Amino acid sequence: MRTQWISGLLAIITVACIGTTPGQQSPTVAAAPSAKPALPEVSNMMIFLLIGQSNMVGAPKPEAQDETENPRVRVLAYATCPKLGRSYNEWAIARPPLHDCSGGLGPGDYFGRALAEAYPNATVGLVPLGISGVDIDFFEKGVVSKRRREFRIPPDNHWTGAYDWVIERARLAQKVGKIQGIVFHQGESDTGKAEWVGKVKTLVTDLRRDLNLGEVPFVAGELLYGGCCGKSHNPLLVDLPQLISNTKVVSANGLAGQDSAHFDLAGQRELGARYGAAMIELLQAGAQAQ
Repeated sequence: MRTQWISGLLAIITVACIGTTPGQQSPTVAAAPSAKPALPEVSNMMIFLLIGQSNMVGAPKPEAQDETENPRVRVLAYATCPKLGRSYNEWAIARPPLHDCSGGLGPGDYFGRALAEAYPNATVGLVPLGISGVDIDFFEKGVVSKRRREFRIPPDNHWTGAYDWVIERARLAQKVGKIQGIVFHQGESDTGKAEWVGKVKTLVTDLRRDLNLGEVPFVAGELLYGGCCGKSHNPLLVDLPQLISNTKVVSANGLAGQDSAHFDLAGQRELGARYGAAMIELLQAGAQAQ
């Protein structure tokens, strides 16, 4: 009798714990996913190249609002970053840092948001190509910067300068979409040098020709006002739209810095939005002209 009572008690406990009655199979418990699901493939992305130095990379640490993901904004991974779930030269959902594994918030982040909002049926693809501290020669075709040894091009295995690296990543991006524009923020390492303007023109001309881009929009941004470089360098940018077709210059007026050279977090958010507005204006003007 005591044995039957104990058996019945165990059956009740079993039902309470696993929701079955004697003779029924236990429910199957789903296993936790072992890996992040692959991104669905996207063709016909709107591709944008993000070229420049440290302010393009971004110095300020992002906050929670900056890390909100939009599956329609993708980034071609700048490096292999396990903590971010990224592999070099593979697409991932964009979130800061876009450059490297531990950079800050650059203009590309809010630029991407602006383009996604303006084109709600499109997927925006960002190709980060910023390298902190570089001079314009570092990006020039066939030119070896005098400061080449100071910089590492990820993964830095065979390039003498950044131009071939830019072309390689741009052509990879072209397999899934069309390059719609070039976003450029560089100049702190060439502050006030008049020849910088001509070198930027040469760079844009070479990129447009080698990537078969036609007169794809080009948007350049001013340097930080009141800091190390803006006063002497920003006047040079005025000449860019006269020398380079389909070009706009983004103002940095009213934006603050976290030091003498780098925009602060609020400044980078606004700078990215201004880049987006300028690019959208050029794209819409081009569409109307067709």
